[in-house]
Amino acid sequence: MTRENWTSSIGFILASAGSAIGLGNIWKFPYMAGENGGGTFVLVYVLCVIFIGLPVMCSEMLIGRHTRRNIINAMGKIERLSANQNVRFVMSALSAGMAVAFATMHAWLPVVLALAGVYLFAKKGFAILGWVCTIVALAILSYYAVIGGWIVEYIRLSLTGTLVPEAVEGVAAEAVAKTSQTAFDAYIADPWRVLVGFVIFMAVTGWMLLGGIRAGIERMSKILMPLLFILLLVVIVRSVTLPGAYEGIEFLLKPTMDAFTPQVVLMALGQVFFSLSLGMAITVTYGSYLHKEHNILKAAGWVGVLDTCAALMAGLAIFPAVFAVGLAPSAGPGLIFGALPAVFDSMWLGPVWATCFFFMLFIAAVTSSVALLECGATVFIERLRRGHKRGSRRTAVLIGFVLCTVMGLLAVFSTADWSHMPWLGKAIEASMGDLAKGNWLDTLDNFASNWMLPFTALCTALLVGWGWTPRRAGRELLAQGEDWRIAPAIWGFLLRWVSPIGILLVFLYVAGFLDPILKKL
Repeated sequence: MTRENWTSSIGFILASAGSAIGLGNIWKFPYMAGENGGGTFVLVYVLCVIFIGLPVMCSEMLIGRHTRRNIINAMGKIERLSANQNVRFVMSALSAGMAVAFATMHAWLPVVLALAGVYLFAKKGFAILGWVCTIVALAILSYYAVIGGWIVEYIRLSLTGTLVPEAVEGVAAEAVAKTSQTAFDAYIADPWRVLVGFVIFMAVTGWMLLGGIRAGIERMSKILMPLLFILLLVVIVRSVTLPGAYEGIEFLLKPTMDAFTPQVVLMALGQVFFSLSLGMAITVTYGSYLHKEHNILKAAGWVGVLDTCAALMAGLAIFPAVFAVGLAPSAGPGLIFGALPAVFDSMWLGPVWATCFFFMLFIAAVTSSVALLECGATVFIERLRRGHKRGSRRTAVLIGFVLCTVMGLLAVFSTADWSHMPWLGKAIEASMGDLAKGNWLDTLDNFASNWMLPFTALCTALLVGWGWTPRRAGRELLAQGEDWRIAPAIWGFLLRWVSPIGILLVFLYVAGFLDPILKKL
């Protein structure tokens, strides 16, 4: 089968940056920083990106470029190249450990899945991990697109000048923020309104994939990513020029020892996986379209820089304006959809700035959703074409689109609570235990982001670091003809020791095993 390639390094970097720069940067990073000490969180996050995130990202790019296969076949091939055939049993042991952790939380469905993983990983090896990554990517897209639908709705409200109800115009920003939050709560409680935005967002995602790698993803990334940064700069200029904005800049960029806690470190580390799209099969899939002459270290470095810059720029677009109108930075997930409408309401030409911001958020979301759907589409294309059977990109995209849309309906009809599907809510609460949240979106996000992504990232680090080994894999890091030995050596050390230890700490934290220690600190 003829496989597409990126036309240039810049095309790959922009596409990979587009997959990484998403709601994790523009939505989640600002409210995480707001809740965890601002500049202190930012500093720890940057260090985690450098020493833990980038080594894993390089490994995923390596797997993709070396094998030039979908995630399932790629993982299987790398295991066959492994110098240590026992590495799959380490993965089984990790799965068994997760089963124990889930049992302590009465999450019986994940316990069953983890125990099944113990057997499958030992029997089939890392090809099963490829399936897990694919399923996780499609599952994340199913609820990610729901949030994308919210953005579609808020673009409409911004364009029509109805982002803030007229009845509260001219009152204090805090009152406007409360009213905006109430309006947002009412919106997500109406599944039929949420469904409209969800379908539109999924349709745009599927349409962008039909053109393939060059005519679809790469071409759109070269347009959308520069536009994203331009819009970010526009909103930043307006935000930092508001009276009182300096306090917000200082909050975001100035670390303080008072805010430094072990929880901040672990929260920042967990955010790295979601923000850099690690463990989702995205980087392996995109890396499989790379030429041998591309330098993976440089590409991963640029992706990390662009991703971190986008997160910091999102903070600069939000916090100065939030402080300028006297709102609290620790508004949590409601920071974007509750507090920001109040900020835009206080600005001259507020609807214009609001439209720019939410359109920027839409670009970030859709470039990431395209990458998530491409993971599944690549698997479906190559599976359909096995044995010389006919299989087209259109068919593969349609299969992924239908699967994600059907799964996404659960999140659409339970965005606020389980009142529309009480029977399913009871089943989820009984089977997911302490992992269950008030709705399917939060439950799936908790399971995928806090458990599955660190697990798949850890397994990838172990496969490359201890199976394939840095000595052999390191030859693939640089472009053909380059010889820069110190960089692969540093990468190998970080991948073998620093990244796995950091990821294990995240596991222990989300499982609650570190709580007794943290309470004493």
